[in-house]
Amino acid sequence: MANTGNGTQLITVSDPSSSSTSGKLTAWDKTGGCWAPHSFPGQPAQPFRAETGYGGIRPYGNRVSGDGSTPQGFFGFEGTMYGVSPNSPNGRYGYQHLVCGDWWDEQPGSPTYDTFQPYPCGVTPPFAGDSEHLWTETVAYQHFAVLALPHPPENASGIFLHDYTNSGVTAGCIALPPGELDAVLGWMNPAADPGIAIGTTGAMNGL
Repeated sequence: MANTGNGTQLITVSDPSSSSTSGKLTAWDKTGGCWAPHSFPGQPAQPFRAETGYGGIRPYGNRVSGDGSTPQGFFGFEGTMYGVSPNSPNGRYGYQHLVCGDWWDEQPGSPTYDTFQPYPCGVTPPFAGDSEHLWTETVAYQHFAVLALPHPPENASGIFLHDYTNSGVTAGCIALPPGELDAVLGWMNPAADPGIAIGTTGAMNGL
């Protein structure tokens, strides 16, 4: 893999093909210039099975906002984690407990595109039509981390690493079982500048 970022923590998500809706997630530590899978006590051995988008895997530059695909490429993470749970999975990050009125703006052209937007409960924001009312996702959004996407272009928003869904696929995010997700989120350290590389098995070497 050509691009692993400048940090010492890396997450890889590899799907078998561009039409796949699940793949393998591995968390890596870099020590002495070499990458090795992290060991999570009490969790299954890596790689973990990850749910991905119902639209498959698509290179970030070819993606269209709302197409349900998981973006292929290398990305960093935002500095705040979020969740419906009142308890943070990781004290090294900021944490936003989601309550009624908390939205993620996913409307292309909006000045606050791809950002967290709190509104008074019951107030509908101007970008609501294409956006997520986060507080209602009580299964998938117990906890999540946010991928830092390059803008412009506005071809992806609200791409999260979150809990498994009830449907078995996501709308473009990456999802893990709750125990495995919390282990990965708890392992992440902003001082280690963690990144995530996403792609098909065949494309990963070119990232």
